[in-house]
This record gives sequence, structure tokens and C-alpha cells, in this order.
Amino acid sequence: MKSKRYELIIISVVIGLLLGVVVSFAGYKLIISPRNAQQAEQQQRRYEAMLTSQRAEDQRLLNQGAQKLKSNNSAFTKTALSTAENDHAQEMLNQLTQNHYLGTVLVVKNGQVILNQGVGDADAIAGRKNGPNTLFQIGSVQKSVTAALIMKLVDEGKLKLSDPIGKYLSGIKTGNKVTIRMMLNMRSGLAMNTKQDKTLSDRAIVDYAISHLVYVPEGKQNYQPVNYVLLAGVIEKVTGNLYSTEVQNEIVRPLKLIHTGFMPGLLKESNRAIGYSGPVNNPYVSQVKWPDVMWNRELGTGNIYATAGDLFQMEQGIVQGRVASMSAITESRNLTNGEYAGGVYNFGNYFLTHGILGGHEATVVMRHDGNTGVVLLGNHYTNTIPGKPIAMAIYRLLVDGAL
Repeated sequence: MKSKRYELIIISVVIGLLLGVVVSFAGYKLIISPRNAQQAEQQQRRYEAMLTSQRAEDQRLLNQGAQKLKSNNSAFTKTALSTAENDHAQEMLNQLTQNHYLGTVLVVKNGQVILNQGVGDADAIAGRKNGPNTLFQIGSVQKSVTAALIMKLVDEGKLKLSDPIGKYLSGIKTGNKVTIRMMLNMRSGLAMNTKQDKTLSDRAIVDYAISHLVYVPEGKQNYQPVNYVLLAGVIEKVTGNLYSTEVQNEIVRPLKLIHTGFMPGLLKESNRAIGYSGPVNNPYVSQVKWPDVMWNRELGTGNIYATAGDLFQMEQGIVQGRVASMSAITESRNLTNGEYAGGVYNFGNYFLTHGILGGHEATVVMRHDGNTGVVLLGNHYTNTIPGKPIAMAIYRLLVDGAL
């Protein structure tokens, strides 16, 4: 009897221990592990936000000292309106005012600034006007920056356009056949119909995108920003740096851009433009709200801000081979007739890139040599006053002398 009792006790103890292990394991998996992962994610997000804030502060210090330096971009910070008849500068400015456009326009002809003006208010309540030094979000124009960083890695032999995305990022169902080039050209068949609803770290943004991918047949052009979110993830994977660090090191500093930064740094800039969305006859009645998640989820696709001058120099530097080689940039933009490739829409002798975010609209139309082009940065976006056709009209006047 005693032996059976001991056996029952031993069995009870073993069962108790097993139950304890199971409960502990379940508790770790269901409570402790997620909590630790959540804490790690929050710490990473705070770390990245701190770096972004520090870069924004660095940019502000550069801005403050810019007037004391004889920098190569001084012409881009001054108001200009050419009086030469064949420059058509006044006609270009008239195009903006007649279309009730609000923002900044920069026009460069054969390397010379012929128009650099603000139209309307950057901040209607403060009575602050738009001008050459007003800062705007550049939105999807940033995709050309991401593409240039990818091509720099191609130059360095660190990746190939023919590489499948699955070589760098796991969890993509078609990752073994979708290539880097297909993603640059928006022909990957990767899409998203769910928007990230909270701020995340870069790695978590990429993971969120992968876990919410929608797959359509690849090969056909389909503009989907998620392609460039994932390409930003590739840049971070290959370099071991944050995407923002790569932009700072490979583009902002080498091109000496003193009026460029990352969100949310724009919120602290005294020269920032407020985004508006009111009707044409009362544009300032409605101010666009900028929740953190709006720019946070735009990794690689739309979380940079700049002045018109800095944006011109950024695109000029890319197309002139001062980020990646000219041959690499040409290779990435291997399509014509307005097709999307390498982060821009490519035409015979010029390219166009365009973005909309937070009531801001950015448009760049530039000749492939980088010496002639138009930058429009607006802070009043409505479907009734789109900046792209206005920018194209000004560009045609610039190169053809007629609307």
C-alpha cells in the first residue's frame, strides 16, 4: 500500500512539474516574450527617433551657419526673377498665380537660376510667406533617392539588379523570382492594401509590409510604394546602417545640402510650410494634420523634407553621377515614353518625379543632363490644382519658348 501511495505521490509531483513547465512556457510565449519583444521594438524606435532628431538638429546648425559660408548653393537661397525676354520668367510666374498655386517655384536654365520665387503663405496665421528657403515634404520624389542608393550598391558590387528580393528579405512568397530591377520599375506584382496604423522601427516597418503583402501577377507596371519600402529594407540589410544614415552619408553631406532633413525634424523648423487643403477661394481654411504614423510608414518613399534649391541639387547630383555612377543611373532608368523606372518617369530627353504628402506636393521636371529643370513645391494640395501639369507647362516654356 505504501509503495502505491509513493507511486501516486511521485506521479502527482511529476504531473505537477510538467504542468508547471507547460504553464511557465505558455506564460513566456503568451505574455513575457511578446512583452519583451514589444519593449525591444519600443527601445529601437526611440533609438532611431533620437538619431533622426540629432540629424535634424545638425541640419538646423548648418542652416544657421550657412550665411557665413560661401557655399555652392547660395544662388538657390535667393529670390530671382530674370528680366531677359527669352527666359520667359515672368510668364512662368504668371502660370502659377493664374492657377492659384501656393508654394515655391525654382527654374534653372543651362545652370543659371532664372526664377526662384514664393507664391502665397507658408503659414497663413503667422503671415509668413513662401520663398526660396521655405521647407516642404518631398513625398514620393524620395523614391529617386532610394533608387540612387540601390544603384550605388550595384556600383560597389554589393548587389545586382538581377538579384531576387528573397536573397535579402525573407517571408515574401514570390521572393525567389521578383528581382531588384522589377521593384525599381514597379513591376514586381507586390502590393499593399493595408496601411500601417502605428509608428514602428525601420525593421518593423519592413516586417509589417512583408506580412501585409498582396500578390498580383508580376511583370505589368503597377505603382505600389511598398516596393520602395522593401528596397529601403534591402539598403539597411546590405549596409548595416539605417536608411536615413545612408541618405545623410551618401547624398546630403556629399552634395552639401544644408536645407534637407528627415521627418519629424520639419516640425521644429521655423521656415516650414504648413499644409493646406481648403477650396481655391479660401485655401487656408483647412490645415492638414500630420500624425506621426503618416511619415513614419513612408520609409524609403516619403519622409524627407527640403527647400526647392536643395531638391534641385539633389536630383541634379543623382543624374550627374555624384551619388552612383552616371552609367548606373542610366541603367536604372532604362525605359522611355514616360514609363516608371529607377524612381522617376522617364521621357526622351527629360525625367519627371512627383510626390504628395500632408497637403504638400513636390514636382521635379529635369533634363537628363541636370542643368535645366523646374522644381515646384506646394503647400496647398487639391485635385483641382495639381502641380504636375503646371510644372510641365513651365518646363515646356523653358525649353521650347512656348506653352
